[in-house]
Amino acid sequence: MATKKPTAKEIRRDADRLLRQQREVLAEAGTVLRAAGREAGRYAHDDLYPRFSEGTRHAARSARERLVGDVIPSIASVVGSTMSVVDAARGKSSLLGRALGSAGKRAVPVVAKAGTGKYIAIGLGVAVALGVGYVIYQTFRADDELWVEEDLD
Repeated sequence: MATKKPTAKEIRRDADRLLRQQREVLAEAGTVLRAAGREAGRYAHDDLYPRFSEGTRHAARSARERLVGDVIPSIASVVGSTMSVVDAARGKSSLLGRALGSAGKRAVPVVAKAGTGKYIAIGLGVAVALGVGYVIYQTFRADDELWVEEDLD
């Protein structure tokens, strides 16, 4: 059997037909992608946004409740305690200052002496500082044994 060699005209005709088919396929793919984009937008608007919005509202409500219920009363307590200490330190004009002033006259001053607790606390502080230093050293040191050499074979 003899095989016929295609002519330039036949090759051009086949190439044009193939190009037309590819353009049709690409046009159809573009249509499908646009439809998928519209569907994704609808899904995001109808399903994802309400869930996200409700989750955000819930988180904001719980944060507000925590702030109003726990943080603000704690801050108010600290400020109140500080103000009473400052008021007492200002002098005898306040009720607490007068009470502390009269108690100070009757009280016997306590002489602080160095006990064993002081030395134990200093020792514990030094031990903690050494431990933190060792952990920092271990964290930042270069450990060549941990690296795995790559085989370049």
